[in-house]
Amino acid sequence: MTKLKLLLKMLASFLALFFLFIAFVFFINRDDKEPSESVFKLQQIASINPPVADRDNAFVYVMGFSASSNANVMPEGLDRVEALRKQMEPPEPSAFEMPGEKLVQDNAQLIERYERLLEFKKWREIGPSAVFASNPGFNQVLNAQRLTYNKLLSPESKPDAADCRRFLEKDYRFWRMVLAESSSATAKMTAARSIEQHFELGNLVVRGYPPALTMSAIPDGWREPVSDRERSLAKVMANEWSSSETYADRAKLFGSFLYQPQATTNASAERMLRVAELFDRDYAEIPQAAHTFLASYGVEKKAAADIGVYNPVGRILLNMDGMDAYIAYGYRVVNLEGMRRLALLASQLRSAGVKGKVLAEEVRASELRDPYDGNEFAFDQAQNALLFHRTFEGQPDFKIAY
Repeated sequence: MTKLKLLLKMLASFLALFFLFIAFVFFINRDDKEPSESVFKLQQIASINPPVADRDNAFVYVMGFSASSNANVMPEGLDRVEALRKQMEPPEPSAFEMPGEKLVQDNAQLIERYERLLEFKKWREIGPSAVFASNPGFNQVLNAQRLTYNKLLSPESKPDAADCRRFLEKDYRFWRMVLAESSSATAKMTAARSIEQHFELGNLVVRGYPPALTMSAIPDGWREPVSDRERSLAKVMANEWSSSETYADRAKLFGSFLYQPQATTNASAERMLRVAELFDRDYAEIPQAAHTFLASYGVEKKAAADIGVYNPVGRILLNMDGMDAYIAYGYRVVNLEGMRRLALLASQLRSAGVKGKVLAEEVRASELRDPYDGNEFAFDQAQNALLFHRTFEGQPDFKIAY
């Protein structure tokens, strides 16, 4: 009997402590946080999005880029954007479907469409990237760019140095404009990839001219550093933050009474803003800052014991969202400066007629260097190529054929 009483007392004590802990958790989670400064900053960044008339908007043209053969691209893009807008309207987004995607297959028509795209001077995305990212127009634009450069590389279509320079200038200026104006990761990464292709293929076109014409064939843009606005991730991170506020729905799986929506939003905004600010630094500071960021509290995956009693559901949801992808996005953009310097260096060396054994020496002596550490670029004699060691794990060297 004495043992039974002892067990009952122990059980009662355990239950009392358990309910006391539950009461403590509820007490701690009785109030949510006020909107943080990071939230206000991202809201302000996201709100700065000047309107652009649809017919002046390169984004609308890209939305219609995959229109079937002989179809007019802009009307097709207008129809798809209108359907996209209707999808965004409550209460029945599923009642609308995007017009059929019949991809154009004719290479000449793709090249013509690409040349028309480069005439646009403005860019503004419409709708959430989750909706328009699957539009095949983005991939077809990249393919059309490659086809256009292949045409320039063919002997029968090779332009003179002045025409080459005009095209490269137009191509580079357009994608730098998209890089600066894009507010979604989809558009930003498309612009970054297009600029990578511009340097890779544009270098091959320029390489086809004799040394005396080399510098006459390159665009002025190659001499201009990538601007702070072009490499900034602020608009992208603000858009990603505002369009990913799905924590409330996901919190229902865990228990909303342990979820503080504003505190979770504040923490998410702080992380997004830190990513944006990370890539606004000087190039030399970025690698170490990125490493520190990924290892810092609130970014690395935390053990259950580290979750805490305040807003535990929000902390779990935040820990489910990795930040590695955003860091990779940022590096893809800031690496463009190294590629620009490499393409310009190759042109300068060709213009000077540098060949053979002295080439490596001239590369070492050049003022055009790696933007991250100030070291000289590498030269691969076996592949006859200049190399830029792109920063971030898993990224191969960027090569410029010499």
